[in-house]
Amino acid sequence: MKKGILAFLAVSLLLLSGCKNEYSGNVGGASNGGDGSLPGIFNEEGKRQYDTQCASCHGVDGNGTSIGSPLVACATCTSVEVLTDEITRTMPISKTEQCVDQCATDTAEYILYAFNGSNLSAAATALNGVTNEDAVLTLRKATLQLAGRLPTTTETSAVQSEGDSALSSVLDVLMNEPVFYERLMEFFNEQLLTDKYLSSNLYEGGINLLDNDDYPNRKWYETAYPGDALSSIRSCVRTITNDAVSRAPLELIRYAAMNDLPHTLYVNADYMMVNWYSQQVYDAELLDPAATFAQTTDPVCDENDVQLYYDPTDFKPARITRALEHETGGVPHAGVLTSPMFLNRYPTTLTNRNRHRSRIVFDYFMDTDILQIEGDRPGDGIGNGSANPTLLDPACYTCHQVMDPVATAFQHWTDRGQYIVTGSTSSNQWDSSDIEPAGLNGKTIPLSGADGYFRNMLQWLGTQISNDPRYVRATVRTLYTGLIGSDPLQAPGEDASEDEQLAYTSQRTILNAIGQAMVADGWRIKTAVKGIILSSYYRAIAIDEAKLIVTDHIGSSQFLSPEQVQRKLNATLGFGWDEFRSEDNRIMYGGMDSDSITERITEPSGLVIAIQDRMASEMACRAAALDFTRSIDKRKLFVDVETSTDPRNDEGVILTAQVARIKSNIAHLHWVLIGEQVATDSAEVQATYDLFSAVLSEGQEMLENKDAYDPRPSTYLEWECRARWYRDKDGRTDGDLPEEDRIEEDSNYVIRAWIAVIAYLLSDYRFVYE
Repeated sequence: MKKGILAFLAVSLLLLSGCKNEYSGNVGGASNGGDGSLPGIFNEEGKRQYDTQCASCHGVDGNGTSIGSPLVACATCTSVEVLTDEITRTMPISKTEQCVDQCATDTAEYILYAFNGSNLSAAATALNGVTNEDAVLTLRKATLQLAGRLPTTTETSAVQSEGDSALSSVLDVLMNEPVFYERLMEFFNEQLLTDKYLSSNLYEGGINLLDNDDYPNRKWYETAYPGDALSSIRSCVRTITNDAVSRAPLELIRYAAMNDLPHTLYVNADYMMVNWYSQQVYDAELLDPAATFAQTTDPVCDENDVQLYYDPTDFKPARITRALEHETGGVPHAGVLTSPMFLNRYPTTLTNRNRHRSRIVFDYFMDTDILQIEGDRPGDGIGNGSANPTLLDPACYTCHQVMDPVATAFQHWTDRGQYIVTGSTSSNQWDSSDIEPAGLNGKTIPLSGADGYFRNMLQWLGTQISNDPRYVRATVRTLYTGLIGSDPLQAPGEDASEDEQLAYTSQRTILNAIGQAMVADGWRIKTAVKGIILSSYYRAIAIDEAKLIVTDHIGSSQFLSPEQVQRKLNATLGFGWDEFRSEDNRIMYGGMDSDSITERITEPSGLVIAIQDRMASEMACRAAALDFTRSIDKRKLFVDVETSTDPRNDEGVILTAQVARIKSNIAHLHWVLIGEQVATDSAEVQATYDLFSAVLSEGQEMLENKDAYDPRPSTYLEWECRARWYRDKDGRTDGDLPEEDRIEEDSNYVIRAWIAVIAYLLSDYRFVYE
């Protein structure tokens, strides 16, 4: 098929426009039972038609391009009849009459033969060279990543005995836990970047984006809690309110996932999400008039006998139906597309005319980079001198015919995200004569009549996006990147090797199947999350490079973000590192603020490693004695030993039973802290035991010969290492322990030896990778 590449490159701009807006195409799962036995035949005329009308978007090898979906395992590639019908009705976009009847049949036969025959069968077996980690290891990694905790004994036992079937069931439970929804929102924020407006980044960053005329109550807390006496509660409420406004688009994702609703609501929900605090801002009506917001047991904000108990995490769907400053009909909600946070994060100008927003829509929601559309761009940006190059210059029109209809659909939304319907008397002017009419994929939005969408164009657009197969691909891409830690493979270029093509085709086939499983399950996003976790891309532990040449995309080990490290510390030690409460520290450790820092560090620098070493030292110091204060069934670290468990007696004789208990506990620490399954007689355990023994011996020798040292060693622990206080999830001291439970002294140096062991394991790269 590569021989046709020269002919393809010679296709004229006219033929390129035959693909025009053609970036749809189904992204589904394996076809015909996945056995590769498809009815297509090699059809010479079909190949000619494909090269002429389809290859510029879908790729010469059917692997797709940056603007066109792959045809490998596409959802309509199930039979000649089904694919013929799809081509007849929808392809090429804007020129559907160009390939019908015999042309459509010929093309369908060629597509089935060329892209869904033997190569699909090869793709289905291409990961035979991969060895997956066992189900228990996957369980541990998934519980930490999705739920911020370690697996329970019950979960581990079930997976040990029943394997992947039990793992699947445990994942279903994990994905109902609060941390899972936070992780889900983190995945999408790394793309959307609307967390820029959180209070931790910008003072009233989200609230200040709202137009004061439209939302006169946007700072309702200033009136509700005036004066210096209520400044503390006003500050508390302001933070919660601002963050509720800022996170509204991401809360749509949480709401759909929590209630097993379709993820398509992200782009087409005819409502927004509010909690009790942000409802005051918008004066919005809840969809369920009888609904009430949940309240907490303890006050959320408390000052001078004023208490608020409304749960900040309880968001409900609502609509703005009241009259705005410029509009009497309220806001026509369309999921994230009409969110003030999204519209401000991706603003526009008088000359840009929403084209930036259009590019983001194609990228984030349809996995299409419209800047990669093939064609000749004017080097000077001026073009052929025509009065309106975006419509009249072929070099410009190639891109603008795709981009501008979506840009026009945003015409009622200003640069600040304010909804003002355009018109001759509107303050939001729009000249429709010099830009393509609003639409998508060659369809134009009907504006007038009973079915007209003039006032709510984005609702039409959101519905079209949610029905576009590229939205499946975009969703799976976001989840894959979040879970695996790297982007899916890009479509291979014309010079790609057969191995590179096979790697892409294999991944595309598997991800397509995951996407279609999600759609078939009512667009439940949890189905796609589980599919990725159970795949070899997440679970690979070893690769036979004799069978699989291209391997750098397989395996999910990724450098943890500061937020993930904090959750892991809570899961393994019982509390976090208080230094991570500082945004500066999180940024230095490789985090992002969704503003000036929009990507996390994926490879640790020297500074990051130094921060990890400091964290390991401080957390080991604070955790060891504190863990010993807990009853043995509540401990996270020391399940087999006590502070009196010394490997030698007073005469220096080795106590075999004590050594065995220490090594058993060391094996436990290897599993808890770095996910390493080791036997008590392994070399790994012995190396850690040697460290424990060496520190213990040296410390005991110093205590026995105090006068030989300056300063004199003490039996008391360093102040920060003493178990005097409870600690909260952020690592702050949270009240004093009862005096009888405190551990302040380490008379035999055992605790300090364990501190060294914990610091050693926390310094291991495997603690900050997962």
